[in-house]
Amino acid sequence: MAGSLSSNKAQMQPLASLEQLVAQSASYVWQQAAAQKLFEQGLPERRAPQWQHTSLSDLLVSPIHPCVSQTLNHDLFAQLNLPVDGYRLVFFDGQYQVRLSDWISHAKVTVLNELDDLQGQSLRDAISEDALSLLVDAVATAGAYIQLPSEKTLDKPIYLIHINSGNCGEMCAYRHHVCLHAGAKATVIEHHLSLNGSGGASVSRLTMDLAKGSHCDHIKLVEAGENQQHFAHNDIQLAASASAKSHLFLLSGKLIRHQTSSRLAGENGNASMNTLALPIGTQRIETRTLLEHQAAHCESEQLHKLIGQGQSQSVFDGMIWVSPDALKTNGQMDNHNLLLSEDARILCQPKLEIYADDVKCSHGATTGEIDPEQLFYLQARGIERRQAEQMLIHAFAADVVLSMNHDKVREHVLARVTELLGGGDA
Repeated sequence: MAGSLSSNKAQMQPLASLEQLVAQSASYVWQQAAAQKLFEQGLPERRAPQWQHTSLSDLLVSPIHPCVSQTLNHDLFAQLNLPVDGYRLVFFDGQYQVRLSDWISHAKVTVLNELDDLQGQSLRDAISEDALSLLVDAVATAGAYIQLPSEKTLDKPIYLIHINSGNCGEMCAYRHHVCLHAGAKATVIEHHLSLNGSGGASVSRLTMDLAKGSHCDHIKLVEAGENQQHFAHNDIQLAASASAKSHLFLLSGKLIRHQTSSRLAGENGNASMNTLALPIGTQRIETRTLLEHQAAHCESEQLHKLIGQGQSQSVFDGMIWVSPDALKTNGQMDNHNLLLSEDARILCQPKLEIYADDVKCSHGATTGEIDPEQLFYLQARGIERRQAEQMLIHAFAADVVLSMNHDKVREHVLARVTELLGGGDA
């Protein structure tokens, strides 16, 4: 490929890793275009505001290559697979597992290596293109392009399950796109988990194009191994009268960076974005959101909660951007954080940029420890201190979890929350 990256000595290894990944993975024209643009821009420097906490250099700091293709053992799949009554599309170590996947009624599903030129080019559209979105487009080895016709409602959720071995030096890269035509409705569960290997990483990108009057419930769970990293950038684009609810649960992983970018591009749209992150030990998590209001009479609401234990470090960075044409916008973003350790650190950066009149937009952020008055109230009623603390912590996390519309996933997340809060280094 024409072009090369040049930088200082500190970036030589990340650049070498990137060049190796691109050489082994960029198989299609649309991927080569993304790679070329990334080469031209270069890797972002850590002093850039949006990359100062977690950078792509963290991901590419050691030699890294695509996962070795292999077949997923059925017994292992049965053990890790959630008991969801849904249409499964299964991915293992960067490859689609056709024999474990389901046919989806009413929907058209095209796997990544069978995309036509038009579909491939449509994957290049981005709400907020950055180095990470370009990286995933360039090196993805598996994914699905899902289209649901107008006025169709899927009777069961689409369950995208990604299982990674987590071998040291391996990267699994996934690229998905969901297109709901006018009036269509679907639920998409995106699940990333890895075996507790000695290292490795996964990167992913899921984009959604929601046409007029369509609706999508999106749930994402990240359960990476204690030595694995996960980087992702999802997009949700909504036309007039479309709606979306997105729930993100960052439950484990050595280093996680996740961004969700949403754009309300037509009037009377509605977007909801929620996050729960529970880093323990020395884990690092950064969750970022961008919500663009580009049309009038749209509403958005966001609730993001982080619970820090041990020596963990967490960042929430959120932006609501309102264009001059987005009159009568109603947008709310709340970020509440709970520190369970003196050594845990949480940084919150909610922001508003408003260029229209007659709007209602606000944000709120709080960070603190368990409320001593609430703790005293429970202890005064005969509840032991440790049990009272657990009750308050679970209540803090519960409103994000309980706002989900899927019982089996809700049960799983609540069980993982109990496990992490009971077993974390607080």
